[in-house]
Amino acid sequence: MKFDVCRSTLIVLLGLLAGCASTPETGPQTLTAAAARVVPGSRWTPVPRLVMPTVVEAPANFTAAHAAAAQGDPAAQFTVGSDYLRGVNVREDDPKAAFWLRKAALQGVGAAQCDLGYLYETGRGVAQDDRRAAKWYGKAAAAGVSNSQFNLGLLYAHGLGVARNYGVALKWFRAAAAQGDPDAEALIGFLYRKGWGVPLDDQTALLWFRKAAAQGDAYAEENIGALYEDGEGVAQSVSRADRWFRRAAHGGDALAQAALGLAYLDGQGVSQDPARGIFWLRQASMRGYTNAQDLLGDLDQQQGHYARAVKWYRQAAAAGNPHGEYYLGEAYQTGEGAPQSSREGLAWFHKAAIAGDPPAQLLLGVQYMTGRVLAKNIERGYAWVAISAASAQPPPHARQVRHLIATHMTAAQLTQANRWVSAWRVGHDIE
Repeated sequence: MKFDVCRSTLIVLLGLLAGCASTPETGPQTLTAAAARVVPGSRWTPVPRLVMPTVVEAPANFTAAHAAAAQGDPAAQFTVGSDYLRGVNVREDDPKAAFWLRKAALQGVGAAQCDLGYLYETGRGVAQDDRRAAKWYGKAAAAGVSNSQFNLGLLYAHGLGVARNYGVALKWFRAAAAQGDPDAEALIGFLYRKGWGVPLDDQTALLWFRKAAAQGDAYAEENIGALYEDGEGVAQSVSRADRWFRRAAHGGDALAQAALGLAYLDGQGVSQDPARGIFWLRQASMRGYTNAQDLLGDLDQQQGHYARAVKWYRQAAAAGNPHGEYYLGEAYQTGEGAPQSSREGLAWFHKAAIAGDPPAQLLLGVQYMTGRVLAKNIERGYAWVAISAASAQPPPHARQVRHLIATHMTAAQLTQANRWVSAWRVGHDIE
């Protein structure tokens, strides 16, 4: 059974009585509607940080390297630290890796500085610290270590440990690209396509995407497909766009895989083939693309496979996907695929609301009004409903519910609630 914020609920709210535990949607979207959630095109995704590779030594050589490292040899210290980091010839041990890499880094070994920055960024063997990561990446980048140049560019692009600065990010991506790094080339293309740090220029973006694609970069291939699909920087061509999307999907680009999966499910540009569609959605899901995970959940729920749907929603929710959080909450509310628990369901709705999901925000506001599971709080109820109603795509009835609640509030209550609404930002609870 699905719940809807229905007209009867509005009538109940008019008297500020108990409303129904409800959502503004009628369940998972149809496949055609769901396709809008996977739009091929450039997006800003962190590329996995690269660590300088090390030559695999024979066990006997590791013993010799360890002895040399203990005597202060910087190259040996890097080798030992790198082996501990990867579990080569010795059991993986991040703290020991950090110990030896730091010794080598302090002696100016660029590769060790890059790896030490990686440890600080990921929190392996040391306390996670983006500022220290940027410090060590910066030393190695200045010494010409391409992996570190790329990593440092990502930190500046995301504002991690340093102030966000696309111009500085571009500088370091260019340095890495000059050494043939295809990921850096692709992200330069992305910056030109978005106009971040440089004037928006689709033709220049295409040139950089082609450089990266020539080295097999799937992310660049997917972006080229998007340019052809939209006719940006090139003459529009659906056939060429499809060709590039296919290349990107086979190359491991998760967004392209999800888009190809939906094309097979809907029969758009290809012969309809649900089995292939699900295959490609699963490929994207395995690469951590949460939209693919919640789409697989939608498919299973539509077919009545509630336990499987919950498995997919749980994966998406664990990664912070608000759609997955919302439907996981619904599963607990209905008991379909998960143990029935109104409180657990509302906990997930709360997460989805904080993450910016308008339906969850509306539902949470209604629950604060009813006081059935949450302590009744008219100011919080109004605030969440108002946030939902002010979203780009407000759920049905959100604005009516906001108005109805407001008619039963004092001026002081409205002032407090609207203060929360004005201060609210995605990723934060109302205060």
